Amino acid sequence: MKYFLFLLIQLTLFADHYDVAIIGSSPFSLCEALYQAHAGKKVVILEQASSCGGAWQTIDICGISHVDLGCHQIGHDERIKEFFEDYIGCKIVSHDNPLLPFEPSNSPNGFYFSKGCFELIDHLLKLIEKTDIEIRLNHKIINVSINQLQKTATLSSKDELLTASKVIATQMCSFNLNESKSTHCPSKHFHLYLLIQDPTPPRFTYLGAPTHGVSRAMNLSHHLDLISTGRHLIILQTYNENFLSDPQALLSSLKEKEFIDKGAYILQSEPFIYESAYGHQSRISSADREVLEVLQTGHINQLSTYIEKWKTTLPLCNR
Repeated sequence: MKYFLFLLIQLTLFADHYDVAIIGSSPFSLCEALYQAHAGKKVVILEQASSCGGAWQTIDICGISHVDLGCHQIGHDERIKEFFEDYIGCKIVSHDNPLLPFEPSNSPNGFYFSKGCFELIDHLLKLIEKTDIEIRLNHKIINVSINQLQKTATLSSKDELLTASKVIATQMCSFNLNESKSTHCPSKHFHLYLLIQDPTPPRFTYLGAPTHGVSRAMNLSHHLDLISTGRHLIILQTYNENFLSDPQALLSSLKEKEFIDKGAYILQSEPFIYESAYGHQSRISSADREVLEVLQTGHINQLSTYIEKWKTTLPLCNR
């Protein structure tokens, strides 16, 4: 036991040290990393997956690249829209008619990115490339130990330790804190991707509860430049795994409600299940919070909580 403690101390002494360690790579995390780096801090991003973006990452599915993972809405908040345009460099369009710029009168579902989630994450990563921010993918943080006297944290993964003066995580991150086993609420999101042949223009872009068993749906054809091909790519977020097993029934239901052409047929279908977890912030003591900050990330419109802070260091994209 003494040898183990000695070894742990030695490893910690020689561990890489950062001013700020950010666990996860959601849009909140990436924006926070940019803010901290432009404030002169040495920053590392620690992401357990093989790509950045969290729930806003993109996947390759049905033979198509850069497809949104799930169905998203951003809302109507003009402050968020302007931040995405001015500081991230995204092209914002109507969520209801992606061929048009966003105007409240033409978009009851709010605004979206012209190329979907790929545009947001790609732009953020290109901004990060211009800084000294380090990104470590496939890097699951198992434990965060906070030294309250020294006001530092030691972060351990399977293979290594690193230390930081500040740790920033999101509500979706799950790790042990001060060797106390993590308690979290796992949540699975069930998606069915339908690549269909339909020569007619898309009749929707976003729908809430369009048919039995489906909580929401998106037609990503505009964002993926499929319009001229006669193909549509539709995401259906279902209530459970059972509804993923009969894509033909869901297609027939969409036809009955005239969301797609009567002659449309499936070229390829593929399910995708995404799992997330809400960490229990009650485990974080008031003393821990001096070193460990948890960003509020329940919905992307909560970006408005942080935008004014981020704008104090981030440069405008047209500078």
